[in-house]
Amino acid sequence: MILMNRPRAEHVLDAAGLDGLLATSLENVYYLTHVWVESQVGLPRQAQFYAAVARARLAAPAIACGINEMGNVLANAPAEAAIVPYGKFYRFVEPGAKLGELERRIKEWVIDGLAKSRSGPTAALAEALDGLGLARGRVGYDERGLLTEEVRTEVQRLLPGLRLVPAWATFRQIRAVKTPVEIQRMRAVLELNERSIMAAMSLAKPGVTEHEMVAEYERTVVTAGGRPSITQIFFGGHGSTGYVGGRNATLTAGEVIRFDTACYLDGYSSDIARNFSLGPPAAGPRVQRYYDAVVAGEEAAIAAMRPGVPASEVFRAGIAGTRKAGIPHYDRSHIGHGAGLEIYDIPLLGPNDHTPLEAGMTFQVELPYYELGFPGLQIEDTVLVGEHGSQILGQLDRSFRVVHH
Repeated sequence: MILMNRPRAEHVLDAAGLDGLLATSLENVYYLTHVWVESQVGLPRQAQFYAAVARARLAAPAIACGINEMGNVLANAPAEAAIVPYGKFYRFVEPGAKLGELERRIKEWVIDGLAKSRSGPTAALAEALDGLGLARGRVGYDERGLLTEEVRTEVQRLLPGLRLVPAWATFRQIRAVKTPVEIQRMRAVLELNERSIMAAMSLAKPGVTEHEMVAEYERTVVTAGGRPSITQIFFGGHGSTGYVGGRNATLTAGEVIRFDTACYLDGYSSDIARNFSLGPPAAGPRVQRYYDAVVAGEEAAIAAMRPGVPASEVFRAGIAGTRKAGIPHYDRSHIGHGAGLEIYDIPLLGPNDHTPLEAGMTFQVELPYYELGFPGLQIEDTVLVGEHGSQILGQLDRSFRVVHH
């Protein structure tokens, strides 16, 4: 399974003068190794799991991990990976027990090989880097993950020729252009997000609460093996105030329902938005006019999304399109963001991000309108930049939908 865009990684590393990369965060470890580390989800400020690659051998990562993680690593890491476990963890097996292949390998590492486990993460990480030939290299590390100052200082003491430089932005630059496998993952999580929105909408009737629809959305995501991330399902004016705690509003006839939902599947994220109304909107015809305007703004932004076009120009096109279509006072700090392993990736479709778009980038393009005392309106779609233009990847109806029960 290849997630990494290796030709791009080689180019970015060469331009940055880096001999290798050290991943310390969930997303970047997964990108280098295909190992999703549950402990980094549950203990993001404690779980020390590291993955590194050398520029010369990007397909052969080295992994320094707690020995308790060996089952996950053995099941998912590439065969070329070098594994350096640390710490102690006790698993047991009865003599003569019939073991599957994965269980057998776990036994070899965690039971038979426990005495060979390194004393701690520092020793394991230093050995992993040395094994990659990076002991005297210039290595970019993900400074926004978990590499404590104590571990970093001690590793550099053990490897005095090693130079660690911050490279969180470098990781994101590499990941900005997706491989075919990543685009397939993006399509799959998007389909799940769309299906979960419609599952929540199947409950829409007078008397249902926001909480009940949130629960149905999240149940659908989890049942399919995904992870809910952002579940903003609001009725009426709640859609313009933002999340302020509590989901007990009750749906009544004529109220607008605003969805802005995000979830993960197989490591990749989807973040989209839609509006519905339970019967004709009580707020009047301006709801439809304004919704049509934000859709027009989204379409103007997408029409501008071509390789070489700066992100800031896409932003200007979306704002201008919305104003021209019927909301002359419309404004936003941004109208979208890169998407992938992080919900907010690069570039940002904002006025100050002048990054040129490239074919293979994926975005969430969003044009929300928040007016206090008025329903929150929002359209947001997943967009793939192609060689000659861009396309919306989703299938969910983009019109303002009036439903009846």
